[in-house]
Order: sequence, then structure tokens, then C-alpha cells
Amino acid sequence: MILVFGGTTEGKKVATLLQEKSMPFVYSTKTNIPFQENKIASYRHGALNEKQLESYLIKNDVKLIVNASHPFAEVLHNTIARVAESLQIPVIRFGRKLLSKTINPLVSYVNTYDDACDLLEKHQVILALTGVQSIKRLKPWWQKQSIFFRILNRPESLAIAAESNFPDEQLILGLPSADLKKEIDLINTKSIDLILTKETGNSGFLSTKINAALKTNTQIIIITQPEIPQYFKLVFNETELENLITEIKNSISLTNNTTVKWD
Repeated sequence: MILVFGGTTEGKKVATLLQEKSMPFVYSTKTNIPFQENKIASYRHGALNEKQLESYLIKNDVKLIVNASHPFAEVLHNTIARVAESLQIPVIRFGRKLLSKTINPLVSYVNTYDDACDLLEKHQVILALTGVQSIKRLKPWWQKQSIFFRILNRPESLAIAAESNFPDEQLILGLPSADLKKEIDLINTKSIDLILTKETGNSGFLSTKINAALKTNTQIIIITQPEIPQYFKLVFNETELENLITEIKNSISLTNNTTVKWD
């Protein structure tokens, strides 16, 4: 069986490919999301620690992991890497191609949230496009500064914001998009003078965010994407993914001298 860690644009692409190729898989996310199960695709949700993941992989005879989770899900990446390497289960990382760095005085790249926060106090009104999970992480700053967070308009996200007692009036509900005018209007309407975001590639519409910042003369801080574990085999599109799955399947068949079925 194939275990897919998703909840992203890349995760949807993996699920579509595996269903088209009639390869049974389980789609796994941290929070409960709508997912249409069928004879090819099953679904589970909930975080897994190392012991739980190891037990799940063994119990379900998982032969391959496709990690298409968010690039900043560092705890998950490291958990998968340690357990999969221990069990010698191959892991394919469906990643996002990064954009070339933008060289401009308005654009700053930092490696961590702490580095980013060192720059926040110089600004009056901040727009955080770092996701709902960063609300708790940035609590010391939004308690003393005006920070708006754009998050998904879904119960799970609203619950996370509520747990941290984040002010409802400073939530912006919606999805990122490639609509430059919409992003510019948001910056102007809220009188934003700093944008905080993450290096998500075009899947996260980073180029649109940067362009909106430059068009409005707004500072933007970009937290760079963390490195993935070396154990992962990295691909960037469905063709590379399909080819690597076939390669791994053939390799396992040769090693075991039998035909491998992903079920």
C-alpha cells in the first residue's frame, strides 16, 4: 500500500495520479478535511508521533510513502524520515520548485520565525500570511502590535485561532490567490506597512505577494523554506512522481523476486 501525506495542492495532484493509475493508497492529513473515499482511495486524519507512525506502517504493510505535505511541516518531515529510514520504506517528497530570490530593498529573506520577529517591531500594521498554525507562535508580537492574519475560512482554522484568543476582528478569512489587484486592495484597505510570509513557491502564490508588496511600496519578509531530510527522494511534478513510483516498485520486485502489488 501507498501512504500519502497531503492536505496541499501537491497532495491533491498525488491523489489524482494514483487514482488514475489504479494504485490503492491512504490519504493522510493532520486535520479532518473533506475527502471522497472510493475503492482506490482511503482516508485518515490526525497527527502521528514516531511510535504511532511506525505501528501504522507495519500494521498496514505500507511499501511506499509519498510526502506531499506542506513544506514547513518540519516536525512531520522529520518524523517520517526517522521512521521510514528505520523500517527501510522509501519516501518520495513531492516538493515545490522555489522561485528565484527577489533582489529589492523592500524584500528580506530570513531563515526562521525568530529572525523575522526581530524585524517586526519596526512596523505599525502587519499582515501575516504564514498560516493559522503561526498564530500561537507569533503571540508575543500580536499581543502588543497590530497584526492581521489571513487564514482559511473553515471551522478547524477558526478553532485554532480561538484557542490562542486571537481577536476575531483581526482575522482575514480567505484563500491566497494570483489576483494581484485583490492583494493590493487588501494592503491598502488595512494600511499594511509590512507583510510576513513564507517561501512557498507558486503553489502559495508567493510571486503575487511579492508583486503586491512592491506595487504598494510595502516591506515584505519571507521565511525561507527549510531543507528536507536527505532520506527523501525529491520530485516536482506528476511525470517525475509516476516514473519514480515505477522505479521503486520494480526495485522492490527485483529484491523480493516477486511482483509487488500496492494494496
